[in-house]
Amino acid sequence: MTGKFYGIGVGPGAADLLTVRAVNILKAVDVVCIPRSSAEKKSVALTVAQAYIETAEILEVSTPMTRDAAVLDASWNKGAEEIANLLRQGKNVAFITIGDSMLYSTYTYLMKKVQRLVPDVDIVSVPGITSYSASAAYLNLPLAEGAEKFVVIPALDDPSELNTILKIFPNVILMKVAGQFDQIVDVLEKLGKIDKTVYISRLGYAEQFVTYDLRALKNKKLDYLSLIIVKQGGF
Repeated sequence: MTGKFYGIGVGPGAADLLTVRAVNILKAVDVVCIPRSSAEKKSVALTVAQAYIETAEILEVSTPMTRDAAVLDASWNKGAEEIANLLRQGKNVAFITIGDSMLYSTYTYLMKKVQRLVPDVDIVSVPGITSYSASAAYLNLPLAEGAEKFVVIPALDDPSELNTILKIFPNVILMKVAGQFDQIVDVLEKLGKIDKTVYISRLGYAEQFVTYDLRALKNKKLDYLSLIIVKQGGF
């Protein structure tokens, strides 16, 4: 009998923000797959979920930090093949990912590849709390109210796009901002929006950091797990 494949969002960083469903699955599965971006770095997802993994074998799946499509595809294919082999042995396998399992997650790519390799597999995806919803809750800051719109933008390559985005959306979440942070701040200043923003990094971890003074962070090395919330109506 083919095993089940689970994709589990483990939330933004605090171990007590995993859902009850996620915890119960982690305690019961045979194998927990963890994304690993490099040999030097410890898996963030494993750090969050470790306390709930009791007897499961740990399998590392390479997820390199690159935009090279060929490199990524090769890594995902290798990981999917390893997972498929375990499923064919009747083992129940969970892949854990920070945040939500269906939002900007490596799991979604693996899920499709596993499904092609094992067409009869039963796949169960478990949602997780996103970093921006957890940040808003921590700050007691509504992301949107009434009929307000909001938008989530990942890794903004061209910060000048904010000129258009901020004309349409009163509330904007910018994820993975470290790479273009200084340019984003420059655009926000030019648009007169810099004082309507908050920066959050590594929410739920010991190094958690929050500031409303984005100018003070210019020319500094920032954490990959960081985001900016823009509230044009103010805080």
